[in-house]
Amino acid sequence: MLMRVAVILALLLPAAAHADPLKDCLQQADDDLRIRGCTERIRQYPRDAVAYYNRGNGYLSKGELDSAIADNTKVIEIDPLYAAAYSNRGVAYGRKKQYDRAIAEFNKAIEINPRYVRAYHARAWTYFKTDRAGQGLPDAERAVQLEQDDALFLDTRGHIYEALGRSEKAIADFRRALSLDPSMQSSRDGLKRLGASP
Repeated sequence: MLMRVAVILALLLPAAAHADPLKDCLQQADDDLRIRGCTERIRQYPRDAVAYYNRGNGYLSKGELDSAIADNTKVIEIDPLYAAAYSNRGVAYGRKKQYDRAIAEFNKAIEINPRYVRAYHARAWTYFKTDRAGQGLPDAERAVQLEQDDALFLDTRGHIYEALGRSEKAIADFRRALSLDPSMQSSRDGLKRLGASP
């Protein structure tokens, strides 16, 4: 009898009641599911920095930049040493073309965690995008030093080398990026601009 009641209740309850907010919050493939799961998790645990951070990632991925900034600001209020939240807030500011604010966020992330490779990469790209490739080169080199097999980091350094007129180094980075990720179109385009084959 109890088993039948449990089955009937399971069929009558909405699907959302069966959702696991933590599992959904950690979801990487579906931003809407991640945002819903994290929102529910935050309702249950209002000081869960990871839930705010993951929801902020969902908003950032969807281009909802103000919401991403707000969630990462909340993470920092809860845990002022959460380097990734500063970096993500910087990415959002960069997408809003508030480049100096973005760089300040990356600086803080690196100050907290000098091995936080994504902040080096993002700061390098921001310098490149603002015609300060020379300032970005040390960050691009540091990112590649920390993660030598990351196609995106190599691609960014290649763009910076190209901007600085160091064609041979740019070609080497673009080729290496393509060997790691054959779909890296920006490296393919870089090689074409420089008259080199993949």
